Amino acid sequence: MRKEVRLGAAALVLCSLAACGTPDGTPAAPPPPPASTPAPPPTPDQVAWLNEFCEATKVFFSPPQPPEDLRDEFVAMDLDTYLSSVSSELQSVDFRTASLAPERFPRGAELVDAYTKTAEELSTKVGGYARQFDVADETLRGWVTEVSSTLETLKPQGLDLATLSAADGTVAQAHQQAEKCRPTKEEEGKPSATPVDLPAAKDGENLAACGDGRCEVLVAPSAVVPAPRRYGFTLFRVRSISGGVMQVGAKFGSGAITSPLDTGRSTIMNGLEVKAVAVGDGKAVLSFSPG
Repeated sequence: MRKEVRLGAAALVLCSLAACGTPDGTPAAPPPPPASTPAPPPTPDQVAWLNEFCEATKVFFSPPQPPEDLRDEFVAMDLDTYLSSVSSELQSVDFRTASLAPERFPRGAELVDAYTKTAEELSTKVGGYARQFDVADETLRGWVTEVSSTLETLKPQGLDLATLSAADGTVAQAHQQAEKCRPTKEEEGKPSATPVDLPAAKDGENLAACGDGRCEVLVAPSAVVPAPRRYGFTLFRVRSISGGVMQVGAKFGSGAITSPLDTGRSTIMNGLEVKAVAVGDGKAVLSFSPG
């Protein structure tokens, strides 16, 4: 009798190990996988911390964009401005993350260290470019191309926010809630306006009327407007018209000026008032008058 009991128990053990089916021959269902514990939601302090971190390190996520046309005759000033803005944003990473309390965020100290070290190394190089004056335009174009290409693939040397978000559900939730971690949609520092209906220009398309410094003409992108020599102009050109903004550029014997103008806005160039009377879709009404 005891022998039969022992054999029955052994059969049960073997059957369980071999995943025997039910009495009717149907295979037994495998046990359900253990339920995963959802990651705890971030605290308001953690979301605020990540917002400040993304604002401080935005050069990694939304870097300044280089000029669209590197061959434009007015581009030297834009290239200098671009290099200076990149240098400034890289330098600010260390300064702006210094006020963060890394213990408030998962692996916060490691995250800050990875980004600040990378920014510091690149800042040294870009700052060296930005501090050099009177270099050839071709050299500036090469530096801008190099820097913009580097920023497109810039990653921290160490822990990356994207990697941490993929590994930590709490960080992923904080990233979704942090508005400053989203790419900016518009370039900063440039006016943006809706194109308007254009009024009739007093001088029509007769650009020659601007030669004396008093005119109101209809212009298109790349239009070269006769430069009033008595104001020191050697060249005046409409650089672009898009998004309700007209970009104009003027050259003088000692330098150049560029300015974005939306409808109704004016600027003084060497004593001449240059005004965007109205900016439409690919066309604009431009006026000159003594400033």
